[in-house]
Amino acid sequence: MNILTIDLEDWYHPEYVKGSVSTDEEQHIQSSSNRTLGLLRKYQANATFFVVGQIAEQHPNIIETIDEQGHEIAFHGYYHKPLWETDAEGLRREIRKFNLLLDGRCKGFRAPSFSLSNSTKWALDVLEEAKYLYDSSIFPCRTPLYGVSGAPTEPYKISHEDVTKNDEKGTLWEFPVLTYPLLGLRIPVSGGFYLRTFPLGLIKKAIQKMNKQDQPAVIYVHNWELDPETPKRNLGLYKSYVTYHNIEKTEKKLEQLLGDFTFLNFRDYMEERGGFIK
Repeated sequence: MNILTIDLEDWYHPEYVKGSVSTDEEQHIQSSSNRTLGLLRKYQANATFFVVGQIAEQHPNIIETIDEQGHEIAFHGYYHKPLWETDAEGLRREIRKFNLLLDGRCKGFRAPSFSLSNSTKWALDVLEEAKYLYDSSIFPCRTPLYGVSGAPTEPYKISHEDVTKNDEKGTLWEFPVLTYPLLGLRIPVSGGFYLRTFPLGLIKKAIQKMNKQDQPAVIYVHNWELDPETPKRNLGLYKSYVTYHNIEKTEKKLEQLLGDFTFLNFRDYMEERGGFIK
Protein backbone atom coordinates (compact mmCIF):
# COMPACT_ATOMS: atom_id res chain seq x y z
CA MET A 1 0.00 0.00 0.00
CA ASN A 2 1.24 3.45 -0.92
CA ILE A 3 0.05 6.95 -0.10
CA LEU A 4 -1.07 9.50 -2.68
CA THR A 5 -1.24 13.14 -1.69
CA ILE A 6 -2.60 16.13 -3.59
CA ASP A 7 -1.38 19.58 -2.62
CA LEU A 8 -4.56 21.53 -3.34
CA GLU A 9 -3.57 25.07 -4.22
CA ASP A 10 -4.05 27.46 -7.11
CA TRP A 11 -1.52 28.18 -9.83
CA TYR A 12 -0.25 31.35 -8.11
CA HIS A 13 0.56 29.73 -4.74
CA PRO A 14 3.93 28.05 -5.55
CA GLU A 15 6.98 29.68 -4.00
CA TYR A 16 8.54 30.80 -7.28
CA VAL A 17 5.27 32.16 -8.68
CA LYS A 18 3.61 34.02 -5.81
CA GLY A 19 5.84 37.08 -5.96
CA SER A 20 5.03 37.71 -9.61
CA VAL A 21 1.21 37.86 -9.43
CA SER A 22 -1.34 40.32 -8.11
CA THR A 23 -4.11 39.53 -5.65
CA ASP A 24 -6.85 39.70 -8.29
CA GLU A 25 -5.45 37.05 -10.63
CA GLU A 26 -7.95 34.72 -12.30
CA GLN A 27 -8.49 31.50 -10.38
CA HIS A 28 -8.22 28.06 -11.96
CA ILE A 29 -8.83 25.99 -8.86
CA GLN A 30 -12.25 24.74 -9.96
CA SER A 31 -11.10 23.31 -13.28
CA SER A 32 -7.88 21.82 -11.88
CA SER A 33 -9.61 20.23 -8.89
CA ASN A 34 -12.34 18.77 -11.14
CA ARG A 35 -9.69 17.27 -13.39
CA THR A 36 -7.81 15.83 -10.42
CA LEU A 37 -10.92 14.27 -8.88
CA GLY A 38 -11.95 12.83 -12.23
CA LEU A 39 -8.59 11.11 -12.60
CA LEU A 40 -8.84 9.59 -9.14
CA ARG A 41 -12.36 8.32 -9.86
CA LYS A 42 -11.15 6.75 -13.10
CA TYR A 43 -8.58 4.63 -11.24
CA GLN A 44 -10.60 4.24 -8.02
CA ALA A 45 -7.69 5.74 -6.13
CA ASN A 46 -7.93 7.43 -2.78
CA ALA A 47 -5.83 10.43 -1.74
CA THR A 48 -5.10 12.88 1.03
CA PHE A 49 -5.71 16.45 -0.12
CA PHE A 50 -3.45 18.92 1.66
CA VAL A 51 -5.65 21.98 1.31
CA VAL A 52 -4.63 25.64 1.43
CA GLY A 53 -7.03 27.37 3.81
CA GLN A 54 -7.89 30.16 1.36
CA ILE A 55 -9.17 27.52 -1.07
CA ALA A 56 -11.37 25.93 1.61
CA GLU A 57 -12.75 29.34 2.56
CA GLN A 58 -13.46 30.56 -0.97
CA HIS A 59 -14.56 27.25 -2.51
CA PRO A 60 -16.40 25.14 0.10
CA ASN A 61 -18.04 23.20 -2.74
CA ILE A 62 -14.66 21.75 -3.71
CA ILE A 63 -13.99 20.63 -0.14
CA GLU A 64 -17.46 19.10 0.08
CA THR A 65 -16.87 17.14 -3.14
CA ILE A 66 -13.47 15.88 -1.96
CA ASP A 67 -15.07 14.70 1.28
CA GLU A 68 -18.06 13.10 -0.44
CA GLN A 69 -15.78 11.10 -2.72
CA GLY A 70 -14.04 9.51 0.25
CA HIS A 71 -10.75 11.39 0.22
CA GLU A 72 -9.06 12.81 3.30
CA ILE A 73 -8.70 16.54 3.91
CA ALA A 74 -5.52 17.75 5.63
CA PHE A 75 -3.92 21.16 6.16
CA HIS A 76 -1.40 22.91 3.88
CA GLY A 77 -1.22 26.31 5.57
CA TYR A 78 -3.87 28.98 5.30
CA TYR A 79 -2.06 31.24 2.85
CA HIS A 80 0.60 28.80 1.58
CA LYS A 81 3.16 30.65 3.64
CA PRO A 82 6.33 28.61 4.39
CA LEU A 83 7.17 28.06 8.03
CA TRP A 84 10.28 30.22 7.66
CA GLU A 85 7.96 33.19 7.04
CA THR A 86 5.86 32.76 10.19
CA ASP A 87 6.16 31.69 13.83
CA ALA A 88 4.40 29.44 16.34
CA GLU A 89 1.60 31.87 17.12
CA GLY A 90 1.03 32.53 13.43
CA LEU A 91 0.67 28.81 12.75
CA ARG A 92 -1.69 28.44 15.70
CA ARG A 93 -3.93 31.15 14.28
CA GLU A 94 -3.94 29.47 10.87
CA ILE A 95 -4.85 26.09 12.36
CA ARG A 96 -7.68 27.57 14.43
CA LYS A 97 -9.05 29.34 11.37
CA PHE A 98 -8.87 26.17 9.27
CA ASN A 99 -10.47 24.09 12.03
CA LEU A 100 -13.51 26.36 11.96
CA LEU A 101 -13.99 25.48 8.28
CA LEU A 102 -13.42 21.75 8.80
CA ASP A 103 -15.16 21.33 12.18
CA GLY A 104 -11.87 20.16 13.69
CA ARG A 105 -11.74 17.02 11.52
CA CYS A 106 -8.24 17.67 10.16
CA LYS A 107 -5.52 15.38 11.57
CA GLY A 108 -2.61 15.89 9.17
CA PHE A 109 -0.30 18.68 8.00
CA ARG A 110 2.15 19.42 5.23
CA ALA A 111 4.18 22.60 5.48
CA PRO A 112 4.09 24.74 2.32
CA SER A 113 7.30 24.29 0.32
CA PHE A 114 8.30 21.37 2.60
CA SER A 115 9.56 24.05 4.98
CA LEU A 116 9.87 21.88 8.09
CA SER A 117 13.49 21.54 9.22
CA ASN A 118 15.49 21.92 12.41
CA SER A 119 15.23 25.68 12.04
CA THR A 120 11.41 25.47 12.04
CA LYS A 121 10.94 22.49 14.37
CA TRP A 122 8.86 24.70 16.68
CA ALA A 123 5.96 23.79 14.38
CA LEU A 124 5.91 20.26 15.81
CA ASP A 125 4.84 21.54 19.23
CA VAL A 126 2.02 23.49 17.60
CA LEU A 127 0.83 20.44 15.64
CA GLU A 128 0.87 18.30 18.76
CA GLU A 129 -1.08 20.94 20.70
CA ALA A 130 -3.68 20.86 17.94
CA LYS A 131 -3.89 17.05 18.33
CA TYR A 132 -2.67 16.32 14.82
CA LEU A 133 -1.73 12.68 14.30
CA TYR A 134 0.78 13.00 11.48
CA ASP A 135 2.91 15.31 9.40
CA SER A 136 4.30 14.88 5.89
CA SER A 137 6.63 17.85 5.55
CA ILE A 138 10.04 16.17 5.58
CA PHE A 139 11.78 16.08 2.21
CA PRO A 140 14.63 13.71 3.15
CA CYS A 141 17.32 15.16 0.89
CA ARG A 142 18.59 18.65 0.27
CA THR A 143 17.40 20.71 -2.72
CA PRO A 144 18.04 24.39 -3.58
CA LEU A 145 14.79 25.44 -1.85
CA TYR A 146 14.15 22.90 0.92
CA GLY A 147 15.01 19.48 2.31
CA VAL A 148 16.56 17.78 5.35
CA SER A 149 19.67 15.72 4.71
CA GLY A 150 19.92 12.60 6.84
CA ALA A 151 16.25 12.37 7.78
CA PRO A 152 14.69 8.88 7.77
CA THR A 153 13.02 7.76 4.56
CA GLU A 154 10.37 5.62 6.24
CA PRO A 155 7.57 6.65 8.66
CA TYR A 156 8.87 7.52 12.13
CA LYS A 157 7.88 9.31 15.31
CA ILE A 158 9.57 12.63 14.77
CA SER A 159 11.69 14.13 17.54
CA HIS A 160 10.89 17.68 18.59
CA GLU A 161 14.59 18.16 19.36
CA ASP A 162 15.98 16.98 16.03
CA VAL A 163 13.71 16.29 13.05
CA THR A 164 16.17 13.71 11.70
CA LYS A 165 15.71 11.52 14.78
CA ASN A 166 13.10 8.99 15.82
CA ASP A 167 11.47 9.47 19.22
CA GLU A 168 9.92 6.24 20.47
CA LYS A 169 7.96 8.19 23.07
CA GLY A 170 6.67 10.69 20.53
CA THR A 171 3.06 10.91 19.40
CA LEU A 172 3.38 12.67 16.03
CA TRP A 173 4.09 10.43 13.05
CA GLU A 174 6.22 11.76 10.22
CA PHE A 175 5.77 10.44 6.68
CA PRO A 176 8.71 11.58 4.50
CA VAL A 177 8.14 11.78 0.76
CA LEU A 178 9.75 9.25 -1.57
CA THR A 179 13.43 9.22 -2.54
CA TYR A 180 15.58 6.63 -4.35
CA PRO A 181 19.06 5.65 -3.11
CA LEU A 182 21.66 5.70 -5.88
CA LEU A 183 25.46 5.66 -5.54
CA GLY A 184 25.28 6.92 -1.99
CA LEU A 185 22.88 9.73 -2.87
CA ARG A 186 19.15 10.18 -2.36
CA ILE A 187 17.36 11.04 -5.58
CA PRO A 188 14.04 12.90 -5.03
CA VAL A 189 11.39 11.23 -7.16
CA SER A 190 8.25 11.77 -5.08
CA GLY A 191 6.39 14.48 -6.97
CA GLY A 192 6.28 17.97 -8.38
CA PHE A 193 9.29 18.90 -10.51
CA TYR A 194 10.93 15.55 -9.72
CA LEU A 195 7.94 13.49 -10.84
CA ARG A 196 7.82 15.56 -14.03
CA THR A 197 11.54 15.29 -14.71
CA PHE A 198 12.83 11.84 -13.75
CA PRO A 199 12.07 8.77 -15.89
CA LEU A 200 8.96 6.86 -14.95
CA GLY A 201 11.02 3.67 -14.64
CA LEU A 202 13.13 5.20 -11.88
CA ILE A 203 10.04 6.34 -9.97
CA LYS A 204 8.54 2.85 -10.21
CA LYS A 205 11.79 1.32 -8.94
CA ALA A 206 11.72 3.66 -5.97
CA ILE A 207 8.14 2.65 -5.12
CA GLN A 208 8.94 -1.04 -5.50
CA LYS A 209 12.00 -0.72 -3.27
CA MET A 210 9.94 0.87 -0.49
CA ASN A 211 7.26 -1.79 -0.83
CA LYS A 212 9.85 -4.61 -0.58
CA GLN A 213 10.78 -3.10 2.77
CA ASP A 214 7.08 -3.18 3.74
CA GLN A 215 7.01 0.61 3.73
CA PRO A 216 4.66 2.97 1.87
CA ALA A 217 5.90 5.25 -0.89
CA VAL A 218 4.53 8.76 -0.33
CA ILE A 219 3.82 10.48 -3.65
CA TYR A 220 2.59 14.04 -4.16
CA VAL A 221 1.27 16.10 -7.04
CA HIS A 222 -0.21 19.58 -7.30
CA ASN A 223 -3.66 19.90 -8.84
CA TRP A 224 -2.41 22.74 -11.09
CA GLU A 225 0.17 20.36 -12.58
CA LEU A 226 -2.72 18.28 -13.96
CA ASP A 227 -4.43 21.24 -15.66
CA PRO A 228 -3.35 21.98 -19.25
CA GLU A 229 -4.83 25.47 -18.90
CA THR A 230 -2.65 26.43 -15.92
CA PRO A 231 -1.39 30.00 -16.53
CA LYS A 232 2.38 30.36 -16.87
CA ARG A 233 4.47 33.34 -15.90
CA ASN A 234 7.92 34.30 -17.13
CA LEU A 235 9.83 33.68 -13.92
CA GLY A 236 13.30 33.65 -15.40
CA LEU A 237 15.08 30.62 -16.83
CA TYR A 238 15.67 28.63 -13.66
CA LYS A 239 12.40 29.30 -11.81
CA SER A 240 10.30 28.76 -14.95
CA TYR A 241 12.09 25.47 -15.60
CA VAL A 242 11.49 24.18 -12.06
CA THR A 243 7.85 25.30 -12.02
CA TYR A 244 6.67 24.31 -15.50
CA HIS A 245 9.09 21.78 -17.01
CA ASN A 246 7.22 18.77 -18.47
CA ILE A 247 3.97 19.92 -16.88
CA GLU A 248 2.10 18.53 -19.90
CA LYS A 249 3.37 15.04 -18.94
CA THR A 250 2.22 15.07 -15.32
CA GLU A 251 -1.21 13.57 -15.90
CA LYS A 252 0.11 10.71 -18.05
CA LYS A 253 2.82 9.83 -15.54
CA LEU A 254 0.38 9.86 -12.65
CA GLU A 255 -2.05 7.71 -14.61
CA GLN A 256 0.63 5.09 -15.13
CA LEU A 257 1.44 5.03 -11.42
CA LEU A 258 -2.25 4.79 -10.52
CA GLY A 259 -2.58 1.85 -12.92
CA ASP A 260 0.41 -0.04 -11.52
CA PHE A 261 0.25 0.57 -7.76
CA THR A 262 -2.29 0.73 -4.93
CA PHE A 263 -2.72 4.10 -3.23
CA LEU A 264 -4.56 5.08 -0.05
CA ASN A 265 -4.83 8.29 1.90
CA PHE A 266 -3.00 8.71 5.22
CA ARG A 267 -6.13 8.19 7.30
CA ASP A 268 -6.98 4.84 5.71
CA TYR A 269 -3.35 3.70 5.64
CA MET A 270 -2.91 4.37 9.35
CA GLU A 271 -6.12 2.54 10.17
CA GLU A 272 -5.20 -0.39 7.91
CA ARG A 273 -1.77 -0.84 9.44
CA GLY A 274 -2.92 -0.45 13.01
CA GLY A 275 -0.71 0.85 15.78
CA PHE A 276 -0.66 4.31 14.26
CA ILE A 277 -3.99 5.40 15.68
CA LYS A 278 -4.71 4.64 19.34
